[in-house]
Amino acid sequence: MEKADRIISLLADAFSRIEDCLAMAVSGSKTSPINDSLSDCDIYIYRKKQIPSSVREKILSSITEHYLVDSSFFEEGDEMNADGIYFDIMYRDENFIRDQIERVWEKKQPSLGYSTCFLHNLKTSRFIFDKEGISDDIRKLDKAYSDELSQSIISYNMRMIDGESEGTWMRQLEAAQKRGDYVSRNHRLAALMASYFDILFAYNRVLHPGEKKIIKYAHLLCSSLPENFDEDIERIYSSAWEGDLTGSVKVALRHLEDMLRRT
Repeated sequence: MEKADRIISLLADAFSRIEDCLAMAVSGSKTSPINDSLSDCDIYIYRKKQIPSSVREKILSSITEHYLVDSSFFEEGDEMNADGIYFDIMYRDENFIRDQIERVWEKKQPSLGYSTCFLHNLKTSRFIFDKEGISDDIRKLDKAYSDELSQSIISYNMRMIDGESEGTWMRQLEAAQKRGDYVSRNHRLAALMASYFDILFAYNRVLHPGEKKIIKYAHLLCSSLPENFDEDIERIYSSAWEGDLTGSVKVALRHLEDMLRRT
């Protein structure tokens, strides 16, 4: 991390001089316990109002020639490559931390897949500077993961996986397989498995670490896994293109449901 730390220090020095920039945090796969040579470094800038692209470009260009401003596909952001390390720089409103914790952690509102991903991101963030203590709310995540939140996520995602509705992930996947619709088959499988892992992490009462290296994280973070977990996942993706995909998924879901019935 020595090379990365040097770049992080340069970014912190530059952004801390901007009045509307309140805090800067580091997170992402580079800081995770299972990082590898392909891991990137995520930088989060918390600001009162948008920082002009021209200001951001001036900062990035002072560090490296390899940068891209306004690569805002998921969050408002820029990216750059410096000293062989990829940096994804994202800009967030100053209320982002409070709003995420209130919505999910306090009000127990689930999502379809990735319910607590932002909370995991916040809890694992390392703040380089924080002018007004906006990161103080993250301490609320030190409290025990509530049974209510766990059950809310499990129930919400299980209903969408294979509930009574005709629009469940499972019914859509079955229709795609019967049609030979490979694009839809891929989309529905991805959505279904996102819900599967959301349920798995919620059952174990651990924050969702995101989609990258998710099987390794499941082994690292979860004290309980479904029976034949690795075999089930391998079977699903081995049949994702050809074979009985829905049959493989049903086996994995049966093992997931067996786990949920454990006391």
